[in-house]
Amino acid sequence: MKHIVNAIIPAALLLLMPLAGKETSPDISKGTVKIIKTSIRPDYNLPWKMKEPETSLGSGAIIKGRLILTNAHVVSDSTYIQVKKESDPEMYEAEIMFIAHDCDLALLKVKDGRFYQNIMELDLGGIPELRSKVTTYGYPMGGSRISITEGVTSRIEIGEYSHSGGVSFLMIQTDAAINPGNSGGPVMQKNQIVGVAFQASTNSDNIGYMIPVPVIKHFLHDIGDGRYDGFPTMGAFTESLDNISYRRYLGMSDSQSGVLVSVIIPGGGAEKHLKPGDVIMSIDSVPVANDGTIRFMQGRLFYSYLIDVKQIGEPITLGVLRGGKVLSIRYTLRPYPYRISWFNEYETLPRYCIFGGIIFQTLSKEYLLTWDKWWYTADRRLLYYYSYYLSDNLYPERKEFVILNRVIPDEANTYLSDIHDKVVDTINDVKINSLRDVVDAFRKPVGNFHVIRIDGTSYPLILRASEMEEANRRIREKYEIQSLMRLD
Repeated sequence: MKHIVNAIIPAALLLLMPLAGKETSPDISKGTVKIIKTSIRPDYNLPWKMKEPETSLGSGAIIKGRLILTNAHVVSDSTYIQVKKESDPEMYEAEIMFIAHDCDLALLKVKDGRFYQNIMELDLGGIPELRSKVTTYGYPMGGSRISITEGVTSRIEIGEYSHSGGVSFLMIQTDAAINPGNSGGPVMQKNQIVGVAFQASTNSDNIGYMIPVPVIKHFLHDIGDGRYDGFPTMGAFTESLDNISYRRYLGMSDSQSGVLVSVIIPGGGAEKHLKPGDVIMSIDSVPVANDGTIRFMQGRLFYSYLIDVKQIGEPITLGVLRGGKVLSIRYTLRPYPYRISWFNEYETLPRYCIFGGIIFQTLSKEYLLTWDKWWYTADRRLLYYYSYYLSDNLYPERKEFVILNRVIPDEANTYLSDIHDKVVDTINDVKINSLRDVVDAFRKPVGNFHVIRIDGTSYPLILRASEMEEANRRIREKYEIQSLMRLD
């Protein structure tokens, strides 16, 4: 009996051992981390104040170089960042190395070398095929352990990245669950990263989106020189040419297709090269369809993808139809030259100047967001300037649009207390083309008065110059304002 037992035990142990030559799947959890962020945001309505600190959770992937790849929104406005591994009870402090708010990506590094024991660096893959399976790793809210969910890629398209608000890049849709806390976690296929989970649909269940590898590689290539520059723009706005009659009007043949140049962006790369009325038929020899799409994998994609894969400073070659002639136009791509911040801002304090209780600021999306449902409720003139200053070429001499936010009540400005949300034209006959002009203008009163003129009205606002020094001191003390201006 003793010999029989000894013979059985080795056989049983053999069943538990991996077969020779068979590869075991890597433990992706060793390359996935939880991120805990404490952050604080400024109050754009009362620009000298900060809001209450908040704590939020996210996820990240360890990649080559012992760096943690995550979403920008996971770590934006942070005052303190910690990361935690699945197999380690310790929390480790991390710092932001690079952050890109437009494409919602960031790189972190942990200071403590012990963190890098027993980790796995994950490699980047490619773009997954439609209807192929992917696996999302992360730390969604509702539990403390890593969550692993599977799904299928269902759509590859150009879509809006909600973190920046108003910027669109390549994204991939999947039905793998992406919940709060999943953001920044790796989406894997064949043991390689094919995306970073970053947002979910608010209108449908089980629809999430990932940032694909081409966008990730653009970010990583951009920071190769030690700074992040962002994505270039073509320098022009275009319209589709679905209307066959319009194409005939432009002199296009049946074999020609493209998009119509409608607006040239001042200061953009196309300014001295393209003209309104041009038809862009190809970009770097890739044909552009009348609906603005190009061939991409098994489907079609908006042509902006061909711009997004390039870096600022790289050249682009356009096939253009102008006046019945086909031209080849080549120029260098530049960043977007905006005078109004169209996008959500982070790690930025609002610039302001308070004089006689009047709060002067610059027009920006962050300021408009201080309204509830701002697109419907914000001041109409502010919305017009915000939306159409480029296409209507409004006040090109203004480097920025300075607004009168509101008036802090004081005996020196009693009759002005109801005035708010106005665009400033001049102060003491000095044109206000930037916030710094406000400070300079108030040094030069007209007689014993400060005269403020507002866009769209002929009735000026008047302050008595002799009262301002005492009023500024009184307002600063009464309302506990540490500084009456922040210009940088």
